[in-house]
Amino acid sequence: MSDAITAIAQNGIQQGLQGVKKNASELASKEAMEGKADRIGPIVDMKMNSYQVQASGKVIETVDQILGALLDEKI
Repeated sequence: MSDAITAIAQNGIQQGLQGVKKNASELASKEAMEGKADRIGPIVDMKMNSYQVQASGKVIETVDQILGALLDEKI
């Protein structure tokens, strides 16, 4: 069970990082630099992707804490 949860969280981290990379590329595009493209959307999306990475990391941290507590109880 914990492996499945960890895998989902890792997937969330990967998706979030891919999103940040995409947003950074959009912000660095020629159109954005010339003011011809939306810059607010990629900035907002980048922040949302950042939250996704943070939340997924918190899930992994919580699973680790729970497993640690279970192991402490068994010992």
